[in-house]
Amino acid sequence: MIKTGSGTAKAARSVGTTIKTAARREGQGKEDEVTRRLRELKRLETLREEELAAERKLTKEEIEEKIWAERIELKRPLSERLAESFYGFLKRPAQRMSGFFKGLGDDLFKANMQIAPERYVALILGMSLIVGVATFIVVWLLVSPFLALLGGFVGFIFTLMISRTQPRSRAKGRFSDINRAIPYALRHMATQLSSGIGLPETMTSVSQADYGALSEEFGRVIRDMHSGISTEEALSAMDRRVESDALQRAVRQIQRTMRTGGDLAKILSVLADETAFDLRMKLRDYVQSLNMLTMIYMFVSAVIPAMLIVMMLVMGFMGGAAFPTEVLALLYLVFLPFMLFYFVRIIRRMEPRV
Repeated sequence: MIKTGSGTAKAARSVGTTIKTAARREGQGKEDEVTRRLRELKRLETLREEELAAERKLTKEEIEEKIWAERIELKRPLSERLAESFYGFLKRPAQRMSGFFKGLGDDLFKANMQIAPERYVALILGMSLIVGVATFIVVWLLVSPFLALLGGFVGFIFTLMISRTQPRSRAKGRFSDINRAIPYALRHMATQLSSGIGLPETMTSVSQADYGALSEEFGRVIRDMHSGISTEEALSAMDRRVESDALQRAVRQIQRTMRTGGDLAKILSVLADETAFDLRMKLRDYVQSLNMLTMIYMFVSAVIPAMLIVMMLVMGFMGGAAFPTEVLALLYLVFLPFMLFYFVRIIRRMEPRV
């Protein structure tokens, strides 16, 4: 009896231990499952944070790129941006009229204006329409409706013609700037070459210096050389772009020296002295001719308007036919300013070019 009871107690303890072990294992299994799920959630949360950070970084980079694009767009000349705007709704008439303006592409190329001929025609058409409408409104309010149509038409045609000659005028202005800067640039090149620096490096130095349009032209030569064009061909292209006798002489001397050899530094120094002497002589002649031009300008701007006023007063006192008010307004508001503007352009054209 005692042995039987003892065996039963041992069996009961063994069963209890087994149940506790199973329960403990089951609890550990549940705990491992919960831990695994928590770790998975943590990993997913970490990945999500990394993805959000990458998206925020990408958004920031896109914003910076947009800001830089806007800055680059603002650096473009106003004429190019206006040409793009007008070309949107004046495309067809601009394409038809582009063939009417002969040599426009060459003028734009020489003026270093990065605009297609069709887009430039759209630009001048848009500006002419704006000026024509504004002139029509002003003449309608100040003079008479009959002269408003004539004033608007004249404003449109005048703006169209002036805008057409603008690339050519700008090219001539660049040529004048180049002619003034050539003596200094040639001395710059002579100094660089005499110190042992090569010709490509010398031209690069001139393109990076502050010689205005001449530095831009040498920069175009360097870009042509980097694109695979030989030095002589790049210089010949610059010679065709720029209408300057001094620059043509310098380019030909450089090309001749590259083919046959010689002291290029000494040759450029002599050319610089000759160019500076020619410029001084032409400046002297221009200053002497300004005295007569100044007298003519004063006569047109001061004497003629005073004479018209005196004639009007005298004719009014004598009872004769006086000038109509519309004619006087047209003379003072349109004719005289046009004459003065044209006279100033003539003086500008007479400025010496080497």
